[in-house]
Amino acid sequence: MLRWLLLIPFALIFAMGTGLFAMMIASLASPEVALLIGGGFGRLMDALFGLAEAGYDPAPAAQAAFALIGRLGLAIIVAPVVFTALFSEIFRIRSLLVQSGLTGALAALLPLAVLQFARAPSQSEARILGALVLVGAMTGFVYWLVAGRSAGGEPRQPATG
Repeated sequence: MLRWLLLIPFALIFAMGTGLFAMMIASLASPEVALLIGGGFGRLMDALFGLAEAGYDPAPAAQAAFALIGRLGLAIIVAPVVFTALFSEIFRIRSLLVQSGLTGALAALLPLAVLQFARAPSQSEARILGALVLVGAMTGFVYWLVAGRSAGGEPRQPATG
């Protein structure tokens, strides 16, 4: 029970922090990811200030933009590692490959579901998705290091009798 109350939440928070750090490293390594993170935020602020200067209320646009940013953050960093952790704990899966790989795959696929791409991604979008796979894999790896190696608690002992 202590595992569910302390270790798993700590491992998830630590893994999410690592995911944010990995996203920062990815933005240094990939101009597309840097543009997505830094350039997208800069453009958002320019657009909101432009609306305000033109006499429009920027609050609805800001709320919509920050809601999208929140959903994407949830889809990239939080949801993949939480889903994988729950899956591995319930089914007692202790494999590094499963935890890291599934988290990486979900980190790339969930933003596609949020944005509802109806077409094949462009070359730049494919590089961003590749970076998201690596960010998710790193997040899953850190969760596995902290709590995933003992997923599901102690192994079940065969019944003797």
